[in-house]
Amino acid sequence: MKGSALTDNIKKEMNILERTITLLSIIEREGPVGIVKLGEITGLPEYKVRYSLRMLQKEGLIEPTPLGAKTTEKHDNFKAHLNELLNRLSEMSIKLQMQMKN
Repeated sequence: MKGSALTDNIKKEMNILERTITLLSIIEREGPVGIVKLGEITGLPEYKVRYSLRMLQKEGLIEPTPLGAKTTEKHDNFKAHLNELLNRLSEMSIKLQMQMKN
């Protein structure tokens, strides 16, 4: 099916979020870890890893060290916030699916 302006941005942003959360989880588990290693683990090109790491650092969720990125104390609060947001999105998704059936 051809994309739609109504859904393409959501799909793009969800893909970026998924990639970024995957990297954050790896950093939490393996950290400190560098760009090359993250690319090897995920199979992502380094430019996508770099972009996501910049986003995570801007949010204060990771910080650079000589050995690679590591999570910060803000990480746990973010995980709770993200979980709440994903629950809300799930509820919205169900509501939209119900509306489409009518």
